[in-house]
Amino acid sequence: MEAFRYDTQTCVYWGRNALKDNADKLEEFGKKAVIVTSKFVEGCPNLALEDLKDVFADLGVEYKILDDVMENPPVENIVAMYEKLEGFKPDFVFGVGGGSAMDAAKALTQYINDGPGDAYQIFFWPGKLLNNYKNMCDIPVFTIPTTAGTGSEVTGGAVLTRADKDTKESMNMWLYPEISFVDPRYLESAPLFLLDTGVIDALAHGVEGSLHKDANVMNKAISDAAFEMFAEFKDDLLNNTLTQEQFDKMSAHSMMQGVSFMQSCTTVPHGLGYPLSHYKHVCHGLACGIFLGEYLKSFKDQSLVQPIVEKCGFKDSTEFAEYVRKLTNRDVEIEVTEEELQKWTDMFMTQQTWRLEANPEKLDREDIYNLFRTSLAAYIKE
Repeated sequence: MEAFRYDTQTCVYWGRNALKDNADKLEEFGKKAVIVTSKFVEGCPNLALEDLKDVFADLGVEYKILDDVMENPPVENIVAMYEKLEGFKPDFVFGVGGGSAMDAAKALTQYINDGPGDAYQIFFWPGKLLNNYKNMCDIPVFTIPTTAGTGSEVTGGAVLTRADKDTKESMNMWLYPEISFVDPRYLESAPLFLLDTGVIDALAHGVEGSLHKDANVMNKAISDAAFEMFAEFKDDLLNNTLTQEQFDKMSAHSMMQGVSFMQSCTTVPHGLGYPLSHYKHVCHGLACGIFLGEYLKSFKDQSLVQPIVEKCGFKDSTEFAEYVRKLTNRDVEIEVTEEELQKWTDMFMTQQTWRLEANPEKLDREDIYNLFRTSLAAYIKE
């Protein structure tokens, strides 16, 4: 068996009422906090934020709420939030919400720690601490996920939108949450499209992280267990008949896939999805998921993907792709052109070459173009 690295530094309290039942764990971290969150879809309460406000009231923690996180947060969004602090210096930062809120909390912590200054230099300085396996900031970060997809509650990275490159990119950082409180109750009031995008994102993490050249026995075992959980709720997600137990499994599936892909990384589908998020405003998970089925079908050696699709509850990659297509088609309404397909292919070949190097089978420009075209066939405007 080959040598491998396995790393995760976040303490997780998982379960219903996880935050309030474990609130005493926050007592040692100080009395001033910043809460980073976003404005929820109308009619969907931010129950996690209300729970956290109750906990802070009991602990005597002074806090400031920044609730204007943008989807796929741009670098400039982080700087604007910092400026709203107006000198308020927190002892710790709390990210409450989906992946964008949790990533923004990490980025804001980095900017508080190292800024103010050139945000692009702070976040993306080439080679910055790439081999450091300790948290980079003196200020601890905590997270409460209210979606089940990104896994940001257990990963050390954060993805921001770069205006200078017209794409998303991971920060050069190593900033794990100190503690994450993962409560499946927060999923139950989410609209169906957010459940869809979250589940598909988590599924992509597991699939890509298991197929990555750096995958190892540990992360593949974690993903395999999560795939089996996905198989137990996938049909009810499609039919919108989820039970409390299935929400629990959905929450655990996301967290476990987050732990898994942190050990290797994502590969081709995530890179293909970035233009859909950036130019077409498609939710991140759906943008990745649109390509996931065709990606698996494209493998010349289907024995590489067959164990994965079977654990997910499908007979083969074609059946897997049909399921993913049903899930994404009900949430995505866009039009794309041949010119855009060519442009996005060129962008991938310029900006995402490391994903090609991580892929278990060799892919060239024609392969990437074909993945764009076959995956987006229903949306192409001739």
